[in-house]
Amino acid sequence: MNPEKIAAIVMLVSLMLSAGLEIKVEHLVAALKNYGLLARALVANFIVVPIFGVLLARTFHLDVYIAIGFVLMALAPGVPFLVRAAGRTPGGSLGFAAMLAFIMPALSIVTIPLTARFIFAAGFIAPAEFAGNVPFGRIVVTLVGFQLVPLVVGLLTASGAPKLAAKLRRPLRLLFFVAVLVLIVILGPTLVKAIASVYGSRVMWATVVLVLLSAGTGWILGGPQAQYRRTLSIATVLRNIGTCAVVATAIFPGTLVAPTVLTYFIIQFLISMLIRIYFHRAGTRTAAA
Repeated sequence: MNPEKIAAIVMLVSLMLSAGLEIKVEHLVAALKNYGLLARALVANFIVVPIFGVLLARTFHLDVYIAIGFVLMALAPGVPFLVRAAGRTPGGSLGFAAMLAFIMPALSIVTIPLTARFIFAAGFIAPAEFAGNVPFGRIVVTLVGFQLVPLVVGLLTASGAPKLAAKLRRPLRLLFFVAVLVLIVILGPTLVKAIASVYGSRVMWATVVLVLLSAGTGWILGGPQAQYRRTLSIATVLRNIGTCAVVATAIFPGTLVAPTVLTYFIIQFLISMLIRIYFHRAGTRTAAA
């Protein structure tokens, strides 16, 4: 197993364990009762954003492997730090953020391979025959082993041993960021060579547009209550770097898929930080009023 794949797996497993550890069952059950809000959240993340991703990949004429990395991020919602990034700090809903942090990664194990198969087979971002070279079954097995299992283990640990869960959260977050840095270092030579290609392909502009469209989609579909709008807006922006890094390094090694995924991650992180700051200030002003 190559080093970049190991780093990507560590990144994904630490992400999913963190997601499970952050979730309280009572928050999950309470949020699930709001069927309309949940349905809109799923539509935003599993239908609207992927459609935007495909349209933008075609509009900006992205090269095949760059388009794959770009669309892959559009297909993969749900990150564990949703609880912090989209919960109470920016004036959002903690329970809703916790529910999304669990449900979206769990569902994406099925939706990513199915949606990717449809996109490839239809020839939207690559020649239709390219689909025959993509091992979709292997993607499912990879996601079950490195995404679903750690997610469930984290949830069970949080429910059965809350003190242990509290102790594990900080080390797992640290492990995730270390894995990100290691992956960047390992891919350094490729990244340096690819920067011109990625920039020249206009994927950076495509990413900025998609991130902003994602934020607007979440805000609109969040409903009339500001806390749900803020949470869904941020949740729709943040795509799962762990999932995409594992798929990129395992299925498309040595291509521009992984550098494109990392480029998207950096841009979404910076824009989401600005959105969180704005929401936090807006929420503070509302509370004061």
